[in-house]
Amino acid sequence: MRILVGIKYGLKVENLVIDPRTRKVLEEDTPKQMEDLGKRALEEALRIKERVGGSITVVCIGPPEAKKILTEAYAMGADEAYLVPQENYDSFVVSKILAGFYKSKGPYDLIILGGISTDGFTGLVGSRLAGELNLPLLPLAKKVEIKDQEVIVESDLGDGIYKLKSKLPAIITVTLEINEPRIPKLPQILKAKKKPIHEISPADLGLADISPKISIVDTKAYEVKRKNIIWDASDPSKIPEAIENLINKLREEGVL
Repeated sequence: MRILVGIKYGLKVENLVIDPRTRKVLEEDTPKQMEDLGKRALEEALRIKERVGGSITVVCIGPPEAKKILTEAYAMGADEAYLVPQENYDSFVVSKILAGFYKSKGPYDLIILGGISTDGFTGLVGSRLAGELNLPLLPLAKKVEIKDQEVIVESDLGDGIYKLKSKLPAIITVTLEINEPRIPKLPQILKAKKKPIHEISPADLGLADISPKISIVDTKAYEVKRKNIIWDASDPSKIPEAIENLINKLREEGVL
């Protein structure tokens, strides 16, 4: 089985660097990593390969620095890694490039992607790619099974868990609940550093002039405005009154 996995070089959102004056996210100063959902997509591909055999190709669309997550993918167990150099992209660009890659290097039996990125948070790539390739999409999978040239998934669609089935080839997007990614050991990490990272440009895929349809005008950190209400309970005699005031305020706010 040939499996194609798309991974993203994204912001490490738990370590966002914020300008204290403007509250804007300083993207260049914020560390980046292989996004969690992409890592889980790769982990699921590895588990499928362990069960039924095959090979795994990983592709990342991004700047030259993204090579480090492709090396990480090798350390986890990927067989082949490609970087498509592209500084500016959105779901339109990513889906077009992935479709071009599939047509150029494929066909593949299965494409596995993260369901939604932690920075862009659009969740559109899977459906766009399915439209580009005219392939079935099994979205937001939390469990995957391959059986008799069919893929069966349990999809968390919000209002319930749906069991979906499709013949291969197909596209799957995954959720955080699907697995816990493996941590490569030192020998695997050292071996991965020696493996080649192939580059293929958008022009090589017939997409020389491709550009995003959406531009980010501004990015700011979410700010929680607190009421800062304080009741004096420094003296033990004031504690009952402070507790009563707190309970009354919580009731007033609809918390209790």
